[in-house]
Amino acid sequence: MQQQFRPAKESDIPAVFSLIAKRVHWMDEVGIQQWNATDYLTVYPEEYYLSCQQNGELYLYEDNSVITGAFVLFDKDVRWQDNDEVSDACYLHNLATDPAVKGLGRFLIAKAEKVTVQRGRRRLRLDCAVDNPFLNTYYEELGYKLRGECIDGAYIGNLREKSLFNS
Repeated sequence: MQQQFRPAKESDIPAVFSLIAKRVHWMDEVGIQQWNATDYLTVYPEEYYLSCQQNGELYLYEDNSVITGAFVLFDKDVRWQDNDEVSDACYLHNLATDPAVKGLGRFLIAKAEKVTVQRGRRRLRLDCAVDNPFLNTYYEELGYKLRGECIDGAYIGNLREKSLFNS
């Protein structure tokens, strides 16, 4: 069994988008109103992921050549008020895992933290829907502290941040 975490290649884009669509479908099945309620697949079409890949911002995890997880890691994020300042943070977006693969989210977040440190940044920031108590608790347990709210179209999110250094 071969598993690897790596930056995405252009040829990976259809599989990444398929993974995102699978996660949206899963949300419909379990009654979570988040990506499916905000027209996620239209807001973030395949071209978006291609652009992220070309900019070196799209990462994925594959198991036996099957992409089971992915995320985007930005150096700036307009959802944060200090977006115009030089930031010591990276911004995690579009984190998705195959619903059948348990525990992969934690693994990918740890990888995002490692990439953030490799980029010379001291904090990782993310957001999640305000009305998803499970996800908010999940991020809180991983050390992501609440730093505010954001509104982006139909989406209302909690801004969360984790310091990756003790000093």
